[in-house]
Amino acid sequence: MDEVSRTLYIPLYGKAHVSRNGIILSDPTAETLWDQVQIRLTGKSRSRWLAYYLAMRAVVYDAWLREQIRQNPDAVVLHLGCGLDSRSRRLGHPPIQWHDIDFPDVI
Repeated sequence: MDEVSRTLYIPLYGKAHVSRNGIILSDPTAETLWDQVQIRLTGKSRSRWLAYYLAMRAVVYDAWLREQIRQNPDAVVLHLGCGLDSRSRRLGHPPIQWHDIDFPDVI
């Protein structure tokens, strides 16, 4: 991955960190991915407050998307710029068409 794509490890770390600690968000996929990538984050990128923020943001988007899918069961989700996000798994693989879209080296 190039330097820009490597910034995707920051939200991955945040979701994995809070999930592993059993707060805000449950994301076993993020935990597993984080354990596999062996990336070293430093400084503010590894801030617990940033991790909390990223997890809270994911929870808000997850809730909004759950409601949209409930209201529109024939919806098609295009998760543009999905990065290393496992939203479809966190939502329990909704029974709709779901497309994660990002650069090939990210997917």
